[in-house]
Amino acid sequence: MMSKKKDFIGRIMASRPGLAASDRPTLVGLKPTDHAVRLRAGAHLLAPGAALVAANDEGYVTSAAFSPTLGHSVALALLARGPERHGEQVVVYDPVRGADVQATVCDPVFFDPQGARLRG
Repeated sequence: MMSKKKDFIGRIMASRPGLAASDRPTLVGLKPTDHAVRLRAGAHLLAPGAALVAANDEGYVTSAAFSPTLGHSVALALLARGPERHGEQVVVYDPVRGADVQATVCDPVFFDPQGARLRG
């Protein structure tokens, strides 16, 4: 949280409408519903049942990898209203590679979010 009373470097930029909008894309994690499928970077995020057109685009996958700890693919994405959508299903649409994958929106920390393993 930033103070509105204090002056700081970046105050002007932080107050820009695009950075202060509640529906701006924010970082979320994605887990595929079917653990056998692979998520890929660059894919677009759509609501289930939405037409596959640019007007329905809600975000995109920024990076994806296989997690040996979890045993399936995971991804990070920028999604409109991301934190309030944890638990929702989205379609990960990849027109270049021709794949549609169902995924669950989750926290971007996939393993040990409290840091218990790190701190012992």
